[in-house]
Amino acid sequence: MRCPKWLFRCFREGGNQHGQSIILVMVGVFTLLAFVGLAVDLGVYYSERVRIVRAVDAAALAAAPELPLESAAHARAREFLRDNGYNDGNPRTRLEINGSHVQGPPEDQADTIIILDTASFRDLSLPPAQQPNTADRIRVRVRQRVPVIFMRFLGFDSLWVSASATAENIKNLDIVIVFDRSGSMEFDTLCYGCWQAQSGIPYPGGLIYPLPWNGPPNGPPAHCGATTVFTYALGSQQYNYYYIEAEEYSRASNPYNRYLYVPYYTYWVMQREAGDGASGRDSRGAYIMHMPYSDHETQATFSPGYGVTCRLDAVVNNGQCAASGYTQCYCKMDVPGGPFPAPRVDYDFTVLRTGNYYIWVRGQAQSSWRHPQNLDLRIFWNVNSSPITYTPEFSRGVSYNGADPNFWRWRRLNDTPIYLTAGSQHTLRIWAGGAGFALDRIVITNDPSTSVNTNIERTGVFSNGRTDWACNPCDARFGGYPGGCGQSTCAYSPNCNSGPNPDRRKDDIYDDEQPIRAAIEAAKRFVGMLDYRYDQIGYVSYSDSATIDSPLECLRRRGVANCNPSVITNTVVAALNATQAAGSTNIADGILKGIDVLSTRSGQYGRPGAAHIMILMTDGRPNQVPNSTCYTYNLIQKYGLSVPSREEERRGKECTLYYAEQARNNNIVIYTITLGDSADFELMETVANITGGVHRNADRPEKLNQIFDELYERIFLRLVE
Repeated sequence: MRCPKWLFRCFREGGNQHGQSIILVMVGVFTLLAFVGLAVDLGVYYSERVRIVRAVDAAALAAAPELPLESAAHARAREFLRDNGYNDGNPRTRLEINGSHVQGPPEDQADTIIILDTASFRDLSLPPAQQPNTADRIRVRVRQRVPVIFMRFLGFDSLWVSASATAENIKNLDIVIVFDRSGSMEFDTLCYGCWQAQSGIPYPGGLIYPLPWNGPPNGPPAHCGATTVFTYALGSQQYNYYYIEAEEYSRASNPYNRYLYVPYYTYWVMQREAGDGASGRDSRGAYIMHMPYSDHETQATFSPGYGVTCRLDAVVNNGQCAASGYTQCYCKMDVPGGPFPAPRVDYDFTVLRTGNYYIWVRGQAQSSWRHPQNLDLRIFWNVNSSPITYTPEFSRGVSYNGADPNFWRWRRLNDTPIYLTAGSQHTLRIWAGGAGFALDRIVITNDPSTSVNTNIERTGVFSNGRTDWACNPCDARFGGYPGGCGQSTCAYSPNCNSGPNPDRRKDDIYDDEQPIRAAIEAAKRFVGMLDYRYDQIGYVSYSDSATIDSPLECLRRRGVANCNPSVITNTVVAALNATQAAGSTNIADGILKGIDVLSTRSGQYGRPGAAHIMILMTDGRPNQVPNSTCYTYNLIQKYGLSVPSREEERRGKECTLYYAEQARNNNIVIYTITLGDSADFELMETVANITGGVHRNADRPEKLNQIFDELYERIFLRLVE
């Protein structure tokens, strides 16, 4: 039976459509393979591109320090290229130096082409014979042939990848250090006033010990002799008084060592700042303070800090504190990582006569970081196994520089007397209250007066009978004193500072004042690395506003003949040594004054041909501005930074960005250094990026030297292309 014509036509048309689909599928498969192949080949290309860029950058930076010795720079660049996989000894590698073919095959037969050029950067003002070895830059260029697989179908058997970098060895530098001297630069200080410099004595300076020993070099100090009682008349009655200096504690519960420190884990530590009005066995006095501060729970107008306010219920801890022998007594419970043990100091004491006794203490609370509920005005205490309770509230006086001599106040701890037996030893324990609380003196007396009197306030009277840590010559509070070579296991002497005799002055308690002292010392070390024959250095400091403490010294200002190391010592270094912390944080004005110092205009000492560098250091956030116009440009939004909630911080941030742009417009590179955890890292990183510098953070002051060393290398050696 024959198929109808119309049916044949259907089969034929259907068959044609089926064949077209096969062709389309085949075309699609080949197209997909082509794209996959192209992606694979381009992936190899870009991988090699990343590798080659890193190699030429590293080679150029490594070679630049050898300049102006050009052959040494060439050798150094070749060494780094070999280390990164571009070996000029390979038979298929072509090497060209200063336009001349040195070795390797012709260009069309090479797989790798290395081109080194210093001749283009020679001093052309000299006669031709004198121009070699005058270059201050080196250009490193590498071309690498990358084989392809799939792109061969498009007529390519390889692709060339190339990268070039030019590094400069800067000869002449104009540098200004812009230094934060706001009050927060003292916040990491452990003992205000413990550290004192003395000429000719090694680090940390001075044969100084905070607490007087007043005893034989190898014997107990005078304050650890027999208990002394002082008897004074009050009206017709005779009363006994035992005086204890708060810094002469027998034991402390929490360590203050920085390497052990955890944020919010606070401690008592001694303070010894001149002019604080504290009592002591010499004219300087001393006291202890609850550190660190500011308070974690301060009002919204203050930035929260790492200090922690202790609560009575947390210290008592539902009876666990006493049950554990007073080892499980806690501070505030809701801080990160908490609760932490509440800082405690113990005072062992003995009374010579049986009777009913009262305890008075002299102290003051912090004034700048006030707890919303005034819980920071208290301390907690007990004697022996008595219940723990708190004091009446103290006055506020402690601020940036520690205790205020006008705000020491006496408070009686107990209204109910404590019955003590003559000759028996007892322990007074005091737990810290608010962050920054200062405790100066303790009086134990059978005087029942409810108000302070002249006998309790009596100065210049110091009882003995101290125990334990207060009697240990190796305790850091005594700084290695007393004794000399061979006299004590913890003796210090300039001539025997090695071996088994540790120098207690290297304890963290002597790092006064941190971080400002460490920053000053690191800056002075950096200044000493510069060469006054070629480089100039100036110094600006800022707090509420900025001041030019030293203009650029000293070539342009004084002339080559009058420029020597002593000039730098007597100007820039002297200004650094005179820096003291106080006030707010006006970073923008610091940058503005730094721009002025580096200016080449009349009246300033910047040199047109020098590289202009600013090193900007801060540990905080800007909260002051130099004028009312620099914060009107919406630069925070322009750079995509977070907007502070407080108006003064927003304006400070805007103005800092504004003057960073002004620095860039004046060809100034800013390198930024932040100290600690409270600085505005994104702002300082942005300032560096705007101007072509880098940002580094020192989480502790000890890292500053390392950062300055890195910046020293970066300043002298930089990629310019």
